[in-house]
Amino acid sequence: MPLSVPIRPIWGRKVASRSHSRHHLMVSTIDMSELARVSDAFATEAGQTDPSAPIASRIWPTAGEIVDHLGNIQRWATAAVQTRGSVDVREHARPSGRDPIEWFTEGASALTEELERADPDAECWTFVGPGRNAFWQRRMVHEATKHLWDLRTAKAVDPPMPAEVDAGTPAAIIDEFDEVFIARARRQGIAHLPGSVLLRATDSNRSWLIEPDWIVLSDGVGRADAVLEASAGDLALVLWERADPWALGSRFSRSGDEAVLRALTEARVHR
Repeated sequence: MPLSVPIRPIWGRKVASRSHSRHHLMVSTIDMSELARVSDAFATEAGQTDPSAPIASRIWPTAGEIVDHLGNIQRWATAAVQTRGSVDVREHARPSGRDPIEWFTEGASALTEELERADPDAECWTFVGPGRNAFWQRRMVHEATKHLWDLRTAKAVDPPMPAEVDAGTPAAIIDEFDEVFIARARRQGIAHLPGSVLLRATDSNRSWLIEPDWIVLSDGVGRADAVLEASAGDLALVLWERADPWALGSRFSRSGDEAVLRALTEARVHR
């Protein structure tokens, strides 16, 4: 039976609807000092980690590979903002022979400086269609945060969301997951969930109701077949496929239909 769940309203926050367009995404301006802080922490961690050390990533299984990946993505994003057009990510891979940490630090600084200069409302290309520079300002903070978490798994099992991020960033990650990745998955025909899932943050008044057709109702009112409660950081890690609510029972509270919740956690949305 669906659980009747109040989802607390927040004044002035847009609630997704079935007719809501995801094109020309509008996001709040991000303080680029957060990107600098997370990138610096990544560089420090990378410098103290054996490049061959295994990490919890299916795609980039070693510390060295995640350094090369994030450095590549950051330089690609810099070029996308500079040119306002589609850029081939392969053109920004680390050259053979370049010191990985030096190369990463140089690219991270260039990205931060470019995004600090960029008008957040200026139109630009994004990988999900026309957008504005604010898209990249938010996206690059989240990308660096995700891979800082990945890198830290070389030394820790199931670490928390990196503490270097601002207090509101974990909830912003979930908002972006809806606005960018779920929206793209819907356009690509992702299979419906067998029921609705409520994600409720225990450290804020934020919540997200994910309906079977992947429409997300943010901070509204609805009924859910399953409920997952945790810090916003841990909820974001679940959506990023980096935390298991069953294996980390002390960090999560589950109720309702377990099959529905498992369907959400097993869906390949974040690719």
